[in-house]
Amino acid sequence: MDKSHRTIARKAIERLLEESSICERWMTTKVYTVGPSDTIAHARELLRQHRINHLPVVAGGTLLGIVSDRDLRDTAILDDTPVQTIMNHPPIALGCHSTLVNAAEVMRQQRIGSVPIVSGNSLVGIATRSDILEAFVAYACGRHKRLDAGHETP
Repeated sequence: MDKSHRTIARKAIERLLEESSICERWMTTKVYTVGPSDTIAHARELLRQHRINHLPVVAGGTLLGIVSDRDLRDTAILDDTPVQTIMNHPPIALGCHSTLVNAAEVMRQQRIGSVPIVSGNSLVGIATRSDILEAFVAYACGRHKRLDAGHETP
């Protein structure tokens, strides 16, 4: 990488840090979820069908846990077993006014690929590695908002 590209990248990172963009601005707001009694087979199908890696486990709007593609891949449990048997709980979650930098640090430290975003105990979105990378690229290109309104899923 030549000096001009390094300078552009450094400035993009500085701008991201200075502006402390909040997760609410970049997170995916329409999230595929499963309930605690949904089967592992159903969760696997949702991940495959929608090409996603994480499924928050929700009951009555309240975030209970999260299941990742890795959890489902590594389990030896039968497909008709409820998701609640393998979900990660309590989930690591952040408030919607947390910064992307904070979300990235949590993901790095915990070695996870996403962080559910909550208001109280209610799921309002999910910040993924892809969301953070999208924000970084946007800042590097001089944009400060998401262009793709269709990024929201379901």
